[in-house]
Amino acid sequence: MVEEIIRINTKRKRPLKPLLQTLGSLGFNRMDYSEEALIIEKVESEDLNGKPYLYYRIELLRNAIVLKYTVPNMEHHISRSLDMGLMLLNMFQILTAYYDVPIQSVYSFYFTLMKSLTEAIDSEKMEMYSKLKDTTQKHIFLEKKYNDLVQASAQNARLVVEYERKNEDLRERVQRLEGVGETELQSQLFEWIRTHDGEIDVLEFAKLNNVAAGRVEEGLDSLIKNGFIRKR
Repeated sequence: MVEEIIRINTKRKRPLKPLLQTLGSLGFNRMDYSEEALIIEKVESEDLNGKPYLYYRIELLRNAIVLKYTVPNMEHHISRSLDMGLMLLNMFQILTAYYDVPIQSVYSFYFTLMKSLTEAIDSEKMEMYSKLKDTTQKHIFLEKKYNDLVQASAQNARLVVEYERKNEDLRERVQRLEGVGETELQSQLFEWIRTHDGEIDVLEFAKLNNVAAGRVEEGLDSLIKNGFIRKR
């Protein structure tokens, strides 16, 4: 977990007190007001222990607007920064009546964000294509070996069984690369909770779905952190 900080140098044009009523209707968890600053904070999700996990804070100062937000891990850095960038754009629609926000003060942040997003998408596409191609080639190779062994004598029966197992493993890997993964487990967990009055027995679910209990707990934690379910 890391905290990112964006500071936009600007100049306040008028007192912020009229903003309190407008911002109060937007679902913020905290608002602290003084003549020097207006600080607003929103907790988006909590962990299993009820501690804030995803949150952001906006500090409206006399000469700057400061945004601080948490990033759960570097794997989600780009998507999290994009969400915060869009949120800040929406806030600018309200704040331009109170601040002069020169384009040069925000250009650097949004240019860097768009560039990183483009690079990440291109890199991910190439990586997935490379993995899928490599796995598919291995699958084709083992499938050919399997077909050769099927035609061999009974003395090769043990090797046929072994290559068949490896071939099946690779077939499952190809399927995972085409979309089966953690998302499916979380979807199954969500559907179970929805149809069982909001309750779940981790061991029962794990046994019925042939999933390790540890993975079930990780999936539940992810659903809670991302706001899909809440812990009672």
